Amino acid sequence: MKSFVILLALLQCLGCTGIPLYNSELESMAERGLGAALAQVNSVYAVGHLYRVTRGYVTRVIPMGQGTTDLLMTFGIKETECAKTSASDPQTCAFKPGFFVPSFSCSARVRTSATSAQVVSLRCGRDGSSSSSESSEEGLSRGRHQFNIPLVNRAPAPAAPAAQSGRSIQMPEVQPRGDSFTNFLV
Repeated sequence: MKSFVILLALLQCLGCTGIPLYNSELESMAERGLGAALAQVNSVYAVGHLYRVTRGYVTRVIPMGQGTTDLLMTFGIKETECAKTSASDPQTCAFKPGFFVPSFSCSARVRTSATSAQVVSLRCGRDGSSSSSESSEEGLSRGRHQFNIPLVNRAPAPAAPAAQSGRSIQMPEVQPRGDSFTNFLV
């Protein structure tokens, strides 16, 4: 009886430690769901080059009925060197080198069954520090009835009004560089 109680206590401790259980069925559903979400990202948001997954997590599993499960997933993507027009698998493409390569953090709800995976909702936003993580210019979202593409403001900022004083100060006219980078280093 004493050994039974010790065994039961040991099993309770192991069950409560949060050690992940290996579930091959869940893993295959997650792979299919991530593939469907990445295909959706590349078909809607990719402009010139494909995106590839950098990391991915299943944050919640929601049983919906007989053989149907919704997976709430978060994953990161980064632009690759493969052109969007190529028929390449994005997961086999090399990432673009450099510091200014577009990368996003995405969250998706994917409905999976034994044979299919369908993206119910998808939302992506820029990685890195930002003044507002929910800015409409930085976020991309795709839902059943919603489709927002970020608006990129490429027009230069208006010039400051001239100072009204007794002296005249000649200020050189600022010419925009013509690219889409901000002048942080100037």
